[in-house]
Amino acid sequence: MERVIIDIGSGNIKSYTVDENKKVTPLYQKNIMFKAHFSKEKGIDENDKEELIKGIKDIKKLSAGKPISAYATSVFRMLSEKQLSSLRIDLIRETGLGINVISPEQEEIYMAKSVGNIEELDTPYLVCCVGGSSTEMIVMQKGKILEQITEEFATGDMLRKFPGIAEDKCPVPEEELREYIEQNFKKLPTIKCENAVFTGFHLTYNTVAKNTMHENNLFRRTDIPYYLTTEEFKTNNSNAIKNRSLEELKKGYPENPNFMNGTRGANTIVGYILEKVGAKRIFPTDLNMINGIVAELDEREERN
Repeated sequence: MERVIIDIGSGNIKSYTVDENKKVTPLYQKNIMFKAHFSKEKGIDENDKEELIKGIKDIKKLSAGKPISAYATSVFRMLSEKQLSSLRIDLIRETGLGINVISPEQEEIYMAKSVGNIEELDTPYLVCCVGGSSTEMIVMQKGKILEQITEEFATGDMLRKFPGIAEDKCPVPEEELREYIEQNFKKLPTIKCENAVFTGFHLTYNTVAKNTMHENNLFRRTDIPYYLTTEEFKTNNSNAIKNRSLEELKKGYPENPNFMNGTRGANTIVGYILEKVGAKRIFPTDLNMINGIVAELDEREERN
């Protein structure tokens, strides 16, 4: 039976259709910067909550009666029990749908399962997602998790500190972005990884940006078709910060142009992580937590 899964992160709401063969197809995407507008006293901003409600209603219209489940991560874990309870009540009243806020550990597992075992790689490899509010880093080898870390620092923190990175031409020096990351990004894997697989939006971004990518000849995966060297990735991001027009990138992604607002900050974090883990190559993908959830559903069905 087809179903719809909603992923509510710190910077957007996305939904996917999952068919009987477990094929995941994007259905809906909307940019809502929950983390940038979050406050400890009030929780989720009222305007952002209204946008979330509208987004869920839109998804329900597109879902045509299919069963829907919703997962929330990152900034939603920062809500107090009272704030989360109030949000859930509002969502159920307005949309008829509740949300499941998953733990950092569970999100890490879903991210690991989204990529899974890369048999051809004999050495440890990094699976990483730089989200809106948190960054998940999982070191894997032969299908086993060797190390898993969530750092509560991500794209939303960069946008909050440096709103100028969302302007057409970036007024913030790259060195200043890098210094802020070094001061605030405290947790990193201890195991070095020559290869790093980044989930999220990276394949689409590099395609839209027309960055040169190399055919993946290290292992066979249709959902991980390319790689860049770490130096190539860093050079591309430096160019995006210093020279490139964000408006031009937005024109190349009309489905959700504002998603490009966070790319300069996110990619600077990515470059920092690549350096610290000793990665020689980055494999950009569009895999995400939903792929991990579907992989877990597959495992359950096989066991039963």
